[in-house]
Amino acid sequence: MVQLWLLEFAKGVGKFFLNPVLYFSILLVIAAGFMRIRRERADFNIRVHDQFHELKHLLPAGLLAGGILSVITILSGFTITLDMLAFIAIATIVLGAVGNARLLSPAFTLGLPILFVFTITFFNISVPYTDSLIENSLFLSGISVMLGVLLFTEGALMLKNGLKDVSPKLRTSRRGLTIGALQIKRVWLIPIFFFLPAGPLTVPFDWWPLIHLGTESYSLILVPFALGFQNQVQSSLPSQAVERMGKQTILLAVLVLAASAVGFYYPTYVPPFVVGMAILGRLLILYRHRVRENNTLYYFTPRNNGVMVLDIILGTPASKMELKTGEIIKTCNNVAVSNKEELYKALLKNRTYCKLEVLDVNGEIRFEQCALYEGDHHELGILFVEKRSIHKQGRAM
Repeated sequence: MVQLWLLEFAKGVGKFFLNPVLYFSILLVIAAGFMRIRRERADFNIRVHDQFHELKHLLPAGLLAGGILSVITILSGFTITLDMLAFIAIATIVLGAVGNARLLSPAFTLGLPILFVFTITFFNISVPYTDSLIENSLFLSGISVMLGVLLFTEGALMLKNGLKDVSPKLRTSRRGLTIGALQIKRVWLIPIFFFLPAGPLTVPFDWWPLIHLGTESYSLILVPFALGFQNQVQSSLPSQAVERMGKQTILLAVLVLAASAVGFYYPTYVPPFVVGMAILGRLLILYRHRVRENNTLYYFTPRNNGVMVLDIILGTPASKMELKTGEIIKTCNNVAVSNKEELYKALLKNRTYCKLEVLDVNGEIRFEQCALYEGDHHELGILFVEKRSIHKQGRAM
């Protein structure tokens, strides 16, 4: 029996590499890296991260989340059909191609397939290649619970490592002024084990599975789910925006899970209501963020007294001094500065040493200093917004 389960685990892992979502996610983040570097070079004449930065973060966080969710699905005997997996894969690829990471929320990639399945089963619509759809209405209630779980996972990942991929950019305000902004973009690939309603595995416990779909044998499959989000922040620190959206997403997930529980008592009509709640709620989070960004004063703007740090380049003196986004450099080598030229001149006063007076995001003053060695990055590694005409390019310092 143990050998049979181990064999099915191995086969399930093998099926992971047959899922097109895996390869689409890899291509999506590689393309995102190309576009990011192109934009950063146009704005700052330098790239902040290497080409494969997004690819490096695609799987690590998702492995932990997928492991936790796999324990839940295996213990509960969560069963899904190949038809539903195909619909989810199609939705993920289409939404990712159309809206990039912005539309890779499970509210859309899982919610739209649920609505599609509900529609063709409720109205008895004949669709090619859907003959094996589960007619048991509890199936949609169970998949609605998974929607809530993945939505909760999305919010938790946003809070945990949503700031891993932040890219600075320059844009023009409505008044023609150049302002700074930060694009927050993350894609996670989450592998989760599910059971298919056919195979050599039999029921291991009397109470298993929790949702019985009328089948007596099962097989395992490891499914890659692509989760992502993408937003531009220009009116606050990115950490504040990510925390706000992450908490809102978790709250939405709790509401979806609560409504999904009701679906087990009223399985015919509740699932589409749950999906509608998830889709509209996630769209509302996106809309409120956009309205907030458009109606709030810009945060990353040139200052009359100091230089605003938009971002820093890793491995540079600025990184070693632990300068952070949103901080303001007041003086350099005891000389007051308010733009790039003044900072550069002050830095040239001592080519081997740099001392900065920094105003942090909490309004407190601190001093940072470091020695400058031959072979160090030829610039401090600070990206900032300076007072300039609309056609002048941003520069790294």
